[in-house]
Amino acid sequence: MPDENDVFLQVKKWSIEDRVFKLKLPDKEGFSWAMELSYPFKHPAPVSIIVLNPADTDFIVLQISMKMSPQHSEGLNKKGPAAANLFYYQLQKMFLEKDVTFNIDSNNQMWIVSEQIHFDGLTKNELFKTIRRIHNAVLLGNMILDEVINATFMPGPPGKKSGGKKDASGTGNLYQ
Repeated sequence: MPDENDVFLQVKKWSIEDRVFKLKLPDKEGFSWAMELSYPFKHPAPVSIIVLNPADTDFIVLQISMKMSPQHSEGLNKKGPAAANLFYYQLQKMFLEKDVTFNIDSNNQMWIVSEQIHFDGLTKNELFKTIRRIHNAVLLGNMILDEVINATFMPGPPGKKSGGKKDASGTGNLYQ
């Protein structure tokens, strides 16, 4: 089984070959090494992917951190609590369907999508399949956010308030 230095050199080599390597990150306690990738190659708005090896482990972690833009935050806030609840529910559901690891901090409107690959399963193909899987999950998350922000609130039954506030059943009346 390769050691963490061999794995670092191999991942760096593959990343350079595919022109996505950006830089080696400074050493940090608790990690053997970390690097940043810029994916996809030659894209006008690439995503930063962090690849790291936690100390004393036999796996690497690939992660993408996202923070909601001020424009999206404002749009979601204008829709009301039902829209935010719908977005985070749909985001979580999609991450589960895509079988990626995630951490959602709705208070700070941030989320991290990650995946790990054990050294014994690390191939160039597995590395780039994992990069595509977490990258596509992030893109789908952005699409879900746009859908929720652009959703139309439909009037509820007569006598109940509309506009994203909870109706008497407690379910809200957001229509997608």
